[in-house]
Amino acid sequence: MLATDFLIAMAGILYTVYVDTPRFPGYMHLLVTYHFGFIRRALIGTIVSWFTDSVPIWYVYAIAIAAWIVALVLFVAAFRKVFGFKEQNFPLFVFIAGSPFFFKNFAITLGHFDIYGCIWALVALLVPVVPLYPLIVAAGCVVLILIHHLHFLLYIPTITFIVLVRYGAVPRLSIGKGVYGLILVFLVSTAFVVAALFGRMPAPMETFLAYVSARASDPIDPSNAWMWYSTIGQEMRATWDRLGIHALRFPVYAVLICLHIPLAQYLRSMIIALPTAYLRLMTLAALAAISVGYIVIGVVLHDYSRWVSNWGVCMFLMIHAVRLLPSTAAKDNPPIQPDKKANLLFGWIVTAIPRVGTALPF
Repeated sequence: MLATDFLIAMAGILYTVYVDTPRFPGYMHLLVTYHFGFIRRALIGTIVSWFTDSVPIWYVYAIAIAAWIVALVLFVAAFRKVFGFKEQNFPLFVFIAGSPFFFKNFAITLGHFDIYGCIWALVALLVPVVPLYPLIVAAGCVVLILIHHLHFLLYIPTITFIVLVRYGAVPRLSIGKGVYGLILVFLVSTAFVVAALFGRMPAPMETFLAYVSARASDPIDPSNAWMWYSTIGQEMRATWDRLGIHALRFPVYAVLICLHIPLAQYLRSMIIALPTAYLRLMTLAALAAISVGYIVIGVVLHDYSRWVSNWGVCMFLMIHAVRLLPSTAAKDNPPIQPDKKANLLFGWIVTAIPRVGTALPF
């Protein structure tokens, strides 16, 4: 299964680079900077501008593939730290790594910002817990918002739960930790409000397009410029205008989620095995908050394939975070029984599915 997943991911990267280029919005993100003042989605382009004045489109693929490799390495490291590469844990590793929600889908969404949230969540699972740990993670969350403000709902709720587990709940939550956390939540939330409400491009679109065209070594798609001018209301209207078409595909997403039943059963068993009602309630509240955040995203923006896939990745990260909590269950029990026919069937099906997509499934 793992070998098949690797081949599919490599094929996905090659397909994206050599076939799917015309629909790529990622190129524009490398061209937009803070030249006209503070605007949303301009951090990566600004960093690129420190090193070059002319940006070829292959930079998109170089940066995106590097991010994909970094995410893969961090995931392996996080799984090893949290679960360990024991024989009984390997089926869980294969199921998660081979999910069409995860690396195979990141391979065909190269250039999109989603993977950076996943990377920072994995970093939050890996770095040592010191007094500055929450501050460091919060600073990274602000960076995510400057890359794209949607990260506030996309990955930051999951990252918040990871910090709560590693710093707050273990060994115990205190008033000092609570105040510390609330201050950081306020700072991150303020960054989101500023980016979302006050980060529109102030220059006329013709001036903006002239600027990014001067920085581009390859042709750009002017239609992508709307992302720096649109309001939340405009984006919602565009989403609801397309809702009828997208709703027909909602059963596809439901089936894809159901194929991950072995993982859902394992997460459920871990929650049941938490030793206190407080930890169980905290975990269930986090799962609900993450899911509600994705519902809000779906109301505003219509790239449902991406949102479902990233929600799935957040569930994988939650499995790692919950595993770090105290448990009444034996740690040596296999998370997924590989000899169970249903698990084997689900495993091969998710292995065979090459991707979920961006706006439309497959």
